[in-house]
Amino acid sequence: MSRSTRTSTRVARLAAALGSAAILLGVAAPAGLAAPRADALTVTGVWARATASSAKDGAAYFTIKGGSTADSLTGAKVDMMVAMSATLHKSSMDSGGMMSMSPVKAVPVPAGKTVAFKPGGFHVMLMGLKAPLKVGATFKLTLVFAKAGAESVTVTVRR
Repeated sequence: MSRSTRTSTRVARLAAALGSAAILLGVAAPAGLAAPRADALTVTGVWARATASSAKDGAAYFTIKGGSTADSLTGAKVDMMVAMSATLHKSSMDSGGMMSMSPVKAVPVPAGKTVAFKPGGFHVMLMGLKAPLKVGATFKLTLVFAKAGAESVTVTVRR
């Protein structure tokens, strides 16, 4: 085998390995390699409401579109420079008209269905804010799924 053939073979093997790693890690594949699967779940419309200067907690909202198989959101992580922790919560109205909020262990994401995280419903609670969330600021939030694994999203702070 000639030197140029061996080099071409090594480059092809490396490209295939990088493409496989990119898909497993959920990152964009280099040009010319396999793209992320169209049947994977997607997260869109990620935002957090701006907070008052004295606020200790905040919330993040988004929409999850399920992929071809059911999954569940099992957790969230935020950089310690933003908040001490990020936990899944649900707000609900009881029969007496009182709004309450409680942590949840997981949020099911049915195959092909949409799950909205919005004010008055599911949300990611940002506990122990390090600074107020100011309009226009952005930060990273990692959503952890039972099957899809971790997905990092960018949160934009708005009113």
